[in-house]
Amino acid sequence: MSSNPSVLERKLIGILNAFEGEVDGVRGSAVADREGLPVVSGFREPFDLTAMTGMSTLAVESAQKVFDYIGLRGLRTIVFEGEDAKVLIYDLGGGQASFITVVRPDANMGLVKFRMALAARRLEEELGFTRPTGPHVEEIFIMTQTGLLLSHASLSPVLSKDRDVFAGMLMMVQAFVKDSFGGKGGTLDEMEMANLSLRLVRGRWCVLAIVATARVSEDYIAHAKEALEEFEDRNLASLNPWNGDVDSLQGTKGLLEEMLSRRPG
Repeated sequence: MSSNPSVLERKLIGILNAFEGEVDGVRGSAVADREGLPVVSGFREPFDLTAMTGMSTLAVESAQKVFDYIGLRGLRTIVFEGEDAKVLIYDLGGGQASFITVVRPDANMGLVKFRMALAARRLEEELGFTRPTGPHVEEIFIMTQTGLLLSHASLSPVLSKDRDVFAGMLMMVQAFVKDSFGGKGGTLDEMEMANLSLRLVRGRWCVLAIVATARVSEDYIAHAKEALEEFEDRNLASLNPWNGDVDSLQGTKGLLEEMLSRRPG
């Protein structure tokens, strides 16, 4: 790494910094090339970075040999667990580089792996290992206007408590915007969250929260509005007024899965 980072290095560091800020318990992360040499690093602790990236690359090579020997394919993540920390190594570009992170033992591993996979996709695109394919919808939330989570669909598993916290956070942001502008600022329907883009689609009684890797198209949003309107019409008796019974809602799973699988670009 040079003292004057290139545009690519700055982009890679930005992805690492965003990843580290998304999950509690991350102590640092780095990218190493196929030879085990550090490309960029987000570590602030006094680790021997070259030794860490070199040993991590050897670990990936050894793990791949084990997979090959027993006839398995698709090695992506290696996890080392210790008393003081856990080390995760994510393969980039089929062995062309490695994404390494160190987390505290109590870190939410499901969330770490999920966010790591999202960051890895962006790293691979920036490094030229994969071609950018436009935005991908990663998660869909459907909530009441007050922020009560009704249902959720995701490409990767996230703990239930994280879903509820996310839904509540969205409504807190909305309340902040409303209070800050004295009710004259309208509502906040789009925001950037580190490596992700959030778009809110509002119905009469419900809100769809769409989390994607980049800004989704207006055609996608228009379809989401139509789908949400149909869902609300179908569940009018339960939503107006809200009866508090999530199980009484019909078509929730179909709505979320349709929007999750639909091309957003």
